[in-house]
Amino acid sequence: MDDLEFVNGSRELLDLVQPLWEKLNKHHETSSTYFSDKFRNLKFEVRKNKFINDENLKVKIDLIKDKEKAIYIGYCISTIDKDLIGEIDSLFVEEEYRKYGLGDKLMNKSLEWLNSNQVKTKIIGVAEGNENALGFYKKYGFYRRRVILEQINE
Repeated sequence: MDDLEFVNGSRELLDLVQPLWEKLNKHHETSSTYFSDKFRNLKFEVRKNKFINDENLKVKIDLIKDKEKAIYIGYCISTIDKDLIGEIDSLFVEEEYRKYGLGDKLMNKSLEWLNSNQVKTKIIGVAEGNENALGFYKKYGFYRRRVILEQINE
């Protein structure tokens, strides 16, 4: 895929992530058995503010651009908090591009950055309904440590 370009930066790239994040959020909404309403009500601005308002949070964003189509087709947001907890916060690749190992490339870039910043712990949260992603993350040494249950307000 010679027509792909990797762009990396930080908070300044958040607005470019928005359309892809909204597709991931929609996927979570439709996949979730119990919490689809939470995803339906989650807005990008709220999510964006998490990254902007915490001055102690280091943020790395990797984007993949299809140069021929002039569109972004994948991203990964990684963060490091003040306690040196590194998180792969959000990762998404458009479905038609998934067969090219781009998720692997994004994961490797993220892990390289987290390792270079000598984080103490690396974590990933996987939304209920998206359990099929667990196998992908397992390839990188991520396993279930705990399961957090949330009561549904009816």
